[in-house]
Amino acid sequence: MKKICLLVITVLLILALPVSVLADDAAKYNFASAQGDKEIAVKPGSEGTGSIYFYNIDGNRITHITLEVAEAPEGWDVTVEPPLSETKVRVNDMPVTVTENLYVEPTELLSEEPQNVPEDMVSIKIPGRGYALGRVANVTVEVPEGVEYGTTGTVVIAAEAAWLGQGGAAAVKQARDFEFTVTVVSGKTGYTETIVGDEDEQVAEAGEADTAGIAEQDGGKPSGLFENYRWIPVAVAVVAIAVIIGVVISRRRTVR
Repeated sequence: MKKICLLVITVLLILALPVSVLADDAAKYNFASAQGDKEIAVKPGSEGTGSIYFYNIDGNRITHITLEVAEAPEGWDVTVEPPLSETKVRVNDMPVTVTENLYVEPTELLSEEPQNVPEDMVSIKIPGRGYALGRVANVTVEVPEGVEYGTTGTVVIAAEAAWLGQGGAAAVKQARDFEFTVTVVSGKTGYTETIVGDEDEQVAEAGEADTAGIAEQDGGKPSGLFENYRWIPVAVAVVAIAVIIGVVISRRRTVR
């Protein structure tokens, strides 16, 4: 009987050992992300915002993420929301404080877009797979007054993901960058498109139309105002001749 008990205990110990090892090997770290529009349009003296989304559907550990402005044009103000803050967690019942911008807990992959999304989360569409609940970081870029229209600048956000180990310290880390191209625009509404060469030609044509009646067209023929009154010089000459003849006749009569 004792031999049987010892055999059972030995078997249980042997089975328990690989289970413990398996539990450590089964840790899955997932740093999944999606970037919104990479192009940000901003007016001088104003600001624009880009977004980075994080989700965790292929991991089984909480992903802790810190974000930092790695590159930005001089004088441009770039901020990240949410900002760095302290998050209190418990690792194996041990209290730990983590400094981070946000964290992403493991969630399930959804086949349809969720209708009820928690206030601090967003729904993220994953092409070819479905939907996931995740967190969003907003990058706000403020451009100073006086920056010329058409100026472009590059903003790079460095992201680092960390996963806590048994002792509460970061055991695994992974990093990647997110780049935004910021273009300074005039802020005009609507859309206009003009070919500069054609515009100049139209201005020249308008100038010629405004001087109608002064310039000559159609083979040197008078046009416009002069064309309508081209008989005036002839009339003036006739009147002058008539006056001269009248004066001569009047003098002859006086002499007689």
